[in-house]
Amino acid sequence: MRAALLFLICHLISSVSFAEAHLDFSAIYSMDKLNASSEAANTQYFYNVDVLFNIDRRMQWNVGWSVLGISQTSTLDGATATYSSFDIGPALRWNIDKAGIFSMTLAYGYLAKGQYNSGNTLETWTGSSYFGQFAVQAPIADKLYVGFSLNYYAAGYSKKVVDSVESSSTAQKNWIFPMISFTWRP
Repeated sequence: MRAALLFLICHLISSVSFAEAHLDFSAIYSMDKLNASSEAANTQYFYNVDVLFNIDRRMQWNVGWSVLGISQTSTLDGATATYSSFDIGPALRWNIDKAGIFSMTLAYGYLAKGQYNSGNTLETWTGSSYFGQFAVQAPIADKLYVGFSLNYYAAGYSKKVVDSVESSSTAQKNWIFPMISFTWRP
């Protein structure tokens, strides 16, 4: 399944012109700190970079490559836990309207490399992820669009390495969140 999907994406990309590449960048950063009976703090960010190419004359469908990154840190009474992941894989975008103001993007992170550190043990995870994005963007300059998106990220890990010992172990991460998005279109 993975090989067939990658072959299809590579074939479609090779048949289009690089002059029609779209470049996307989306990101969010949040931080909160609570000083109550115990001190708690959370910091998290997520970014997405896409390189997409038109595959039809109406410029409604685009395929390409997506890079996803996530990092979350939680601190409670001096104990810190961190989670991060770096995912890459093919992406498909549908520009819903002719002007490309509304779009939906789906990405499959066939290679998701995550790390979790509970403060005592560093765990390295390997698996795959899915990313969905509904974006609304308006042009602010010639070829530059800026807007907001609602996103869904789901990662599933099936292999874990702790102190050079590999094991089969499952872990999941699901997150729904908004982002600010930027797109350069030819």
